[in-house]
Amino acid sequence: METKVPQSIQMEHEELHEQLARAMKAGGKTADAARAVMKVLQPHMAREEELVAPCLALLRPAVDGTLTREMAELLSRVAPLREELPRMLDEHARIIEALRDLIQAAVEENQPSFAKLAQMLVAHAQEEEEILYPAAILVAETLKARFGAS
Repeated sequence: METKVPQSIQMEHEELHEQLARAMKAGGKTADAARAVMKVLQPHMAREEELVAPCLALLRPAVDGTLTREMAELLSRVAPLREELPRMLDEHARIIEALRDLIQAAVEENQPSFAKLAQMLVAHAQEEEEILYPAAILVAETLKARFGAS
């Protein structure tokens, strides 16, 4: 079964990429710091879209009780999520470190919009850790419980 990244997440990721791209064009330390953020953020977001987003796309059917056996086919693709979680949290630590550098550079260079962007990205990482990753794991566990291990 083909699952799509939930539209709200896809739009948020696109917006974050666009704003980081603007920061990378700002010049100076801000641009250097934004490039460092993108270097650690891009592969992390790709992993999220591979492992987390498919489960989140099935969150509504899981809540509504409308999961199907066809949906359970994605279990083999998302099974590594629980095992990958420590790595993803380590990546968050590196991303947040890079974001702190971006905040500092943006403040020093009087670029408040980029400092705010970095603060929003820190909050986004916290939201993932507190809500989105656990929700994705619960969906995967629900599929496994309902349709068996894949």
